[in-house]
Amino acid sequence: MKNGRLLLLVGCVLLWLTGAPSQARGKLEGTVTDYLTGKPITGVSVSIKAIGKGTITDERGRFSFDLPFGDYLLAFSAVGYRTQNTPVRLVDDANLAIELVEEAKQLDEVIITGKTLDHNVKEVQMSALQLDMRSIRRIPVVFGEVDIVKALTLQPGVATAGEGAGGFNVRGGRVDQNLVLLDGAPLFNTSHLLGFFTSVNPDVIADVTLYKGGFPAAYGGRLSALLTMNTKTGNEEKVRLSGGVSPISSRFLAEGPLLRTKKLTFLVGGRAAYPNYLIRQFPERFEGSRAAFYDLNAKLTYKINDKNQVSVAGYRSFDRFRFPEDTLYGWRSNVASLRWNRVLAPNLLLTLRALHSDYAFDIEGLQEGYGYRLTSSIRHRELRADLLYTSGRHRLEAGANAIGYVLSPGERRPAGEASVVNPMILAREYAREMAAYASEEFVVSPVLTVGVGLRYSWFRNVGPRTVYAYQEGVPRDSTTIAGATDYAKGQVTQAYGGWEPRVSLRLGLGENNAVKLSYNRMRQYIHLISNTTAISPVDFWKASDPFVPPQVADQWAVGFFRNYRDHAIETSVEAFYKDITDLVEYQNGATLLMNPTLEADLLRAKGRAYGAELSIQKNKGDLTGQVSYTYSRSLVAVRTTFPEEQVNEGESYPSNYDKPHNLALSAQYALGKGWTFAGNFVYSTGRPATYPDGQYVYNGALVSSYARRNADRIPDTHRLDVSFSRDSRRSKEQQRYSTLVFSLYNLYARKNPYSIYFTRSTTTTKSYRLSVLGTVIPSLTLNVYF
Repeated sequence: MKNGRLLLLVGCVLLWLTGAPSQARGKLEGTVTDYLTGKPITGVSVSIKAIGKGTITDERGRFSFDLPFGDYLLAFSAVGYRTQNTPVRLVDDANLAIELVEEAKQLDEVIITGKTLDHNVKEVQMSALQLDMRSIRRIPVVFGEVDIVKALTLQPGVATAGEGAGGFNVRGGRVDQNLVLLDGAPLFNTSHLLGFFTSVNPDVIADVTLYKGGFPAAYGGRLSALLTMNTKTGNEEKVRLSGGVSPISSRFLAEGPLLRTKKLTFLVGGRAAYPNYLIRQFPERFEGSRAAFYDLNAKLTYKINDKNQVSVAGYRSFDRFRFPEDTLYGWRSNVASLRWNRVLAPNLLLTLRALHSDYAFDIEGLQEGYGYRLTSSIRHRELRADLLYTSGRHRLEAGANAIGYVLSPGERRPAGEASVVNPMILAREYAREMAAYASEEFVVSPVLTVGVGLRYSWFRNVGPRTVYAYQEGVPRDSTTIAGATDYAKGQVTQAYGGWEPRVSLRLGLGENNAVKLSYNRMRQYIHLISNTTAISPVDFWKASDPFVPPQVADQWAVGFFRNYRDHAIETSVEAFYKDITDLVEYQNGATLLMNPTLEADLLRAKGRAYGAELSIQKNKGDLTGQVSYTYSRSLVAVRTTFPEEQVNEGESYPSNYDKPHNLALSAQYALGKGWTFAGNFVYSTGRPATYPDGQYVYNGALVSSYARRNADRIPDTHRLDVSFSRDSRRSKEQQRYSTLVFSLYNLYARKNPYSIYFTRSTTTTKSYRLSVLGTVIPSLTLNVYF
């Protein structure tokens, strides 16, 4: 009887459950584009406030929700666009096409970031900067040349070694610890004219993002920073032309559709320079120098259908610089990328890429009877696949990549039969790097968001190569070689690998406040061997091998973020600590160039960097700007078992890029009728230097002695730049217009030191300060658009 009642009860419950109507659901997805250009808009905030749901559009402008049937009001908002509210009645799966119109006020406003207004406190990502190209163009720069890297150095945690120094340094890191990507392919040289200009034409760039920490699991291979730059997609509606002229360069850009269907678009941009006028502002020791450079970009994009898009992009840059001492320097870079985007499902995107990048430098000695040509190069070829899946509160990414390296450390050949220079060719290095990763970002609750990622990387140094063996118990040098092993083509000489975890956390404290934390581990398998004391450093890349292990960095960061006045003002404070093992350092008096036993002059070191960064940024209104302050330290310690290899007796010493205090003030004010005033002030502690502490006589000559590395500093640097610009447009819809920019670089003619050098006489040693630019430099730049 009891069993019968139980069966009856279970049956009634099942009948009620199967008969109860379940709430029907549907998928609401769509694409957000620019009303005028038709281009997808990335980073648009899409929110349904009634139910507390929201998302952000991806790189194709797409968004998606899984919702019960019903009526909803969707709000679309993005910086520089009018907020749009769209009512939707969901009775089945639906696909929306949303077009946003730019705000009319944008002509007189300077927009600092291309993300949503509240991204500062709403996103889990920290230690990242996304710059808008419109704001970059208004920053006063030398000779009116818009410069991406100079704009980055106004941000907290980013610095350079000085005027005329190539590359940039992030949180005390070295130049080679930055992974710089153009359309996904690495750039091994980011400078023109020995560091005065960025090697990428800003006119062709759509977006710029710099990660100082909290790195995406999709990327690795460098310790300090990730900088991504993506080339614009050609205009789909009509052919557009633009160009510009400044005192040292000319630029052009052409873009538009190639087919009536508008499925195929092109973009071509170029820049050529004639900077000899600038060189005349250099010190007298450069008198008679000559220089030239150019860069070219091209991109084709073909939209096969709504689910498939293919693009191919190319880039080339070239530099020549001749010193008066009959020495000619040259640099060149070539980059190519092939990309296929395929929508596998409404929320699933596959991206396949084939990438190529190479960089080479050459030096030509032109002295009669001693002419020579010295070359070095690196080649990078890569295949990678990435998957992106978004669903409600979850964002999942996974992928893998494989890289092949060919590194040529140096070839020296005589120039002509009359030259007495002996030829010398160092063996090439071959290496392979592979990685796989997965990551997820999920919203646990309205106040808690977590991002986790895991990456594993492999590295193989392979033959053909000869690896020397050295005697044990004594320092390595050419006299302690005990033998050698020859490796055949493809044979592994040394293998490395390891896990690279990434963790991020955001804790919301109300609408306008958030605390964020992050941890990441990075591995770097290739290293830049650099003569950092020269004004024109000769650098080459070296792969990890049995003597040079990969560098490994662990970085922790915590930050507090707060916005004011409806997100018009952003503030943040971040603190970081970075621990590095197996840094590459050099012996005192090391021979770096054309050294067949380079490993004997390299040392393994430990490094640590720590600091705090403050940023106050105003994004809206006639007056916009930013205050950035960074306190950071970057220290190195070399401890070996051999006293003759010790640096500073094994104690920690400042790295070459240790600059404790950095302050940057930038402001832009819209004066009305298209006029804008902008100004920047920068201050930085002088970088470390090694001064002689005594003298001694050797073979009848007076020789300076150096006891402690980087125990001194060059003087502090500071500079003020201002500019006035005018935009001739009367409305945003105006297609033909011009902009005129007048700027004054180094307004009060500060002679900032680049380095300190010493000369010896028979009785004394004298010091001299080298200032590359010690005068105010005016410029006038005209840009036209058709």
